Amino acid sequence: MLRDLNGKGKVSLEADFIVIGAGTVGLPTSVLLARKTGKTVICLETGGLRQQQDTHPLNEVVQLGMAYKGASHGRFRCLGGTSMRWGGALIPFQHSDLSNARWPIELDELTPFISDVERLFSLDSGPYSDQSFPFDLGETHVNRLAKWPRFTKRNVAALLSAELAAAGNLHVWLNAHVVQIRTDAARVHLEAVSPNGDRLTVEGGRLIVAAGAIETTRLALLIDRQNGGAVSAVTPALGRYFADHISAEVAEIVPSRHDVLNKIVGFRFSAAGSMRNIRFELAPQSPARQAVPPGFCHIGFKIEKPGGFDVVRAVLQSVQKRRLPQPRVVCDLIANAPWLTRAVWWRLINKRLLFPAHSRLIVHAVVEQVSTCDNRIELSQTRCDRFGLPLAEITWSVTETDKRNVVQTSDLFRKTWETTSFARMGAWKPLERERIWNSLDDSEGIFHPTGSTRMGATPAEGVVDKDLNLFGVANVQLLATSVLPTGGGANPTMMLLLLAMRCVNRHANECVRPEA
Repeated sequence: MLRDLNGKGKVSLEADFIVIGAGTVGLPTSVLLARKTGKTVICLETGGLRQQQDTHPLNEVVQLGMAYKGASHGRFRCLGGTSMRWGGALIPFQHSDLSNARWPIELDELTPFISDVERLFSLDSGPYSDQSFPFDLGETHVNRLAKWPRFTKRNVAALLSAELAAAGNLHVWLNAHVVQIRTDAARVHLEAVSPNGDRLTVEGGRLIVAAGAIETTRLALLIDRQNGGAVSAVTPALGRYFADHISAEVAEIVPSRHDVLNKIVGFRFSAAGSMRNIRFELAPQSPARQAVPPGFCHIGFKIEKPGGFDVVRAVLQSVQKRRLPQPRVVCDLIANAPWLTRAVWWRLINKRLLFPAHSRLIVHAVVEQVSTCDNRIELSQTRCDRFGLPLAEITWSVTETDKRNVVQTSDLFRKTWETTSFARMGAWKPLERERIWNSLDDSEGIFHPTGSTRMGATPAEGVVDKDLNLFGVANVQLLATSVLPTGGGANPTMMLLLLAMRCVNRHANECVRPEA
């Protein structure tokens, strides 16, 4: 059931589970908890039904150090959250991404839930690599395939709308901004306020904070403050070790066998309509892992002149946002008919996205940022949001070590390119080192925030334990990419979804299911 706090006055409720955040992870978690446990679930979303603008005023932060663009862009407060604009790449980390970084959890504890994520987003099953890759990449790299849901399957609000409407034990409240969280040994006491001043108080047995990495960290800091410093008294890691992936363009590929290269590195289409894209990660046993953090390289395209690809992308993004395309789209489609006709042929025959006309092939190096306690999120001492709560204050920078790691990641893939069959398909044209270095001086992150409420085996090592329980207070779990101790060599969303599925499964096993 969907409710809006605006205009409701004062409301008091009780629930077995309270979830903060109705976004990419919070909404599926709420739905699955209601379905699998049979218990009452209340989900609180600070935004409304949709977010029309690219930024939201409640995402304002205080920036110290370098600008972190992911603080304002890529964050959405509405039903479905970031999934209304999310790119959609889903891929698990490799085992060595966890074991080499001393995670308190093994990847094998999460892989049983991959099929649940695939069902949620209607993804094809199967490995996250091209097992028929046409040649050997040597000892340094392995190919890996991220899976991308169809545009119509990316927005979790659309995916789960029917179940949300039908679930009598699930209540999602919009425009409910949480301002107070207090806990005791048995219960969680929470208060939320609407933009109009309406107030909702909720008591529950368990709270799950799934509000995105930055907001989840801010709420964890508020929980600490509102509960007498109970968290910071036991762990020094709260808000520390904030990190992202660091990325830069490092080379251009000048194709000599354009169509062959398009078939190997171009986006692939499955029979179900989902997409996959290939990247080249450090191999699990590569000696290079002793020198650089996990990372990968992928080949994208830079469009020099707008064309048919841009038109198709605009249409599909409108579908994802649940909007009608702009009227001019029809004229644009007609104007780009030649490329679109060939693209359809490639889609049907080769199962690939045709490289756009007027584009260049660009190699991107992406590397895990080295965790440091200097990069952190704190509560501002001077600035508050419209509800009187302190803003998040972010101190973040890219270090000289991070820059060297990007360059080394590029050099490793360049060697692989030039010593394998890739060399026959196109020439590696490196960008000047100074240009790469300067671009990293202006790096703003790529919206993969991790680390600031990291998992740890003990409070000395982390903010939550392997089951996501917040150290120092009872009955609170954190569920955001901020719990990932490191960024790994892949996009973090799949790992977070796997943690969510594992969390729900553990609660379901603890509950006595109602008789049918």
